[in-house]
Amino acid sequence: MNILRDKSLEEVLPESIFSTPVVSIRVEDTLGEAATLLPHHLETLTDSLVVTSNDKPVGIVGGIEVLEGILENQTSEFLDKTKIGDVMSKNLVIMNSKNKFSELVNQWLETRRAFAIIPNQYKGYSVISARKILEVGTSFKINTTVSAIPTKKIITFHKNDTVRQIIQRMFEYDTRKLVLEGTSFYINDRIIIQKLVREFNCLRDEQDFLGMKSDIFSLEEAKNVPGNITITEACKIMQDMKSPYLRINDKVISPWDMVLILNSDNLS
Repeated sequence: MNILRDKSLEEVLPESIFSTPVVSIRVEDTLGEAATLLPHHLETLTDSLVVTSNDKPVGIVGGIEVLEGILENQTSEFLDKTKIGDVMSKNLVIMNSKNKFSELVNQWLETRRAFAIIPNQYKGYSVISARKILEVGTSFKINTTVSAIPTKKIITFHKNDTVRQIIQRMFEYDTRKLVLEGTSFYINDRIIIQKLVREFNCLRDEQDFLGMKSDIFSLEEAKNVPGNITITEACKIMQDMKSPYLRINDKVISPWDMVLILNSDNLS
């Protein structure tokens, strides 16, 4: 029996439900400005930026929108002139503290994006992301082991692949992470956008960023863990990682996988 699914959000996150602030950007700001902000937040606290119009939340923008944009038009002019309001996702999930944990996960399954905001006591909004749900796994003693997490195909890339091929593969398989073939090293949207912003000046130097090989990136490494550790132990490990990603033999585990297992019947 799942002890979490029917609990409210304030019950599963009693100490920290309002602790993560929204990072916002306006509809009239540019995609280039969003790209500059995102590396500080992707896979850390908020995952995406909340788009506001007249101080009201109306959408979200994240790595998906930036990478999709440069695939379509690799020019600084595109990034500097495209307004956030024209490319943002309008699938903004707004919950309240009384909503059940299962209701949050169901919303995320519909939008395919583990991000939601919740009204707080300051008449503003706080954020709940997949990373924040790791706190649920550490707050409750979950004895189920990580071996219960379904095995999924590890999506890989090769060292000779171009940036374009890597981004296209992310969209093809609906994943934000690709593992370098034969290793535990991986690339994600944060790494790509960080390089785009910091070393390629949001394409203003007019270099062929998409045509470059993958060796321009400094990759992250998934942490290898044994298959008999509990969900609670795994969540604690992931909380301490800058970019949470675990590997167990032929299986990789992301915060999203933790969200799904914490909401599943395979929990004790």
